[in-house]
Amino acid sequence: MSSLDSEHASHDGDQGESIREDLSKMSFEEILKLKEELGAKLYKEAVLGIDNAENLNSRNPSFKRLNKNRPRELCAKRQVPFITVKQRSKHKSEDEQVRDPRFDANCGDFNVKHFKENYKFLMKVRQRDIARIQKQLRETASDDERKQLRLEMQKLINKNMEEKKWHTKQKILDQEKLQIQQAIQNGLRPHYITKKERRAKELVTQFEQLKESGKLSKHLEKRRKKNAAKDRRQLGFE
Repeated sequence: MSSLDSEHASHDGDQGESIREDLSKMSFEEILKLKEELGAKLYKEAVLGIDNAENLNSRNPSFKRLNKNRPRELCAKRQVPFITVKQRSKHKSEDEQVRDPRFDANCGDFNVKHFKENYKFLMKVRQRDIARIQKQLRETASDDERKQLRLEMQKLINKNMEEKKWHTKQKILDQEKLQIQQAIQNGLRPHYITKKERRAKELVTQFEQLKESGKLSKHLEKRRKKNAAKDRRQLGFE
């Protein structure tokens, strides 16, 4: 180092000491205000000194590439960026995407009949659950728990009734198709049942089932109340 540089360094050191001495006499609010006016960089140089500021800068050296084709070297202390789920999904290929078979054409067409037949055993499972809930009802004294159990049991009963109704209707449709095929094979003109005729047959079948089970009067009373409530709404009484 030349004599001129040493004189310059000593001058800067004396100047830094005098500045720090003046800062020691200032209040905390005045120091903050001075820091805002000078800026963080100039404030550090004034308080810490030029040599210390250079040492601080030397702690974060700029990594240079020996060759422009090489990747840039980064500091190992740098925080790894957080990759979100949305960013990860962008890197997934088409084969890794999650697919719902109900709405994916690659999984084939949904056949309701095959599905119902394959899962017909669930009716027996629900029947066992209904028997289990009935046993719990007999053993439970809490009103809230009994109410919850009744709701759960009614859902299972309704589900089984819907499934049974669907299978009965499907059996009738299969019989109709068989009758049409037999008529065509015998050279006769087949009779295609309309929706109105099918609905009438369903009502007759339902009437006979209710009559056999002894629930016909209860069903008719329920229908009467439902129709009466509907008439009141139409007339504006509700």
